[in-house]
Amino acid sequence: MKKRFVLPAILIFVFILTSHSMAQDFYIGVKFGLAQQKTKFEELEAIYATEYSTVYGFCIGTKFMNFGLEAHYFHSDHHLLPKEEPPPGLDIERFKLNVFGANVLYYIRIPVVQPYLSAGIGTYNVDVVGFAKDSSIGYNFGIGANARLTDLVSLSAEGKYHLVKFDLNQIEMDLKEFTWYLSVNFHF
Repeated sequence: MKKRFVLPAILIFVFILTSHSMAQDFYIGVKFGLAQQKTKFEELEAIYATEYSTVYGFCIGTKFMNFGLEAHYFHSDHHLLPKEEPPPGLDIERFKLNVFGANVLYYIRIPVVQPYLSAGIGTYNVDVVGFAKDSSIGYNFGIGANARLTDLVSLSAEGKYHLVKFDLNQIEMDLKEFTWYLSVNFHF
């Protein structure tokens, strides 16, 4: 339980310290969008259809030169839709996913709209309702664009691909998820 909060606490502390000393920009944002997941349980023949769900969360970040650091949290609820009858004991209907992570961003400096590439790592917490819970380290890669509307407000659009594996009651759950976000950011 404690390790869930260590990474976010360290990231927030680092962002606060670095934002005033070397950053050109510090922001806090609200994210919302869609998540498309592909779930596979190793050692089992259960095959689940790809499903879309809503995703929401927040981010804090800092930009300096062409680089940025961003800490984020997001939550999504997924409903598993088996393509065929699942094995006994694996009649899973839904799972909840919470992610605390950090990304490094590389901005391509273009006036008005700035495209960027991102790569990150995070703590992924899954709660397969009625079955098991687990936490694991996962990775993400993405691409996005940021448009500054005023000195205090910007909009971001971003797509990320997440890769993570969980151990649920000695059954490996392989989760690949693609998320699309829109974010409203407030700059300080």
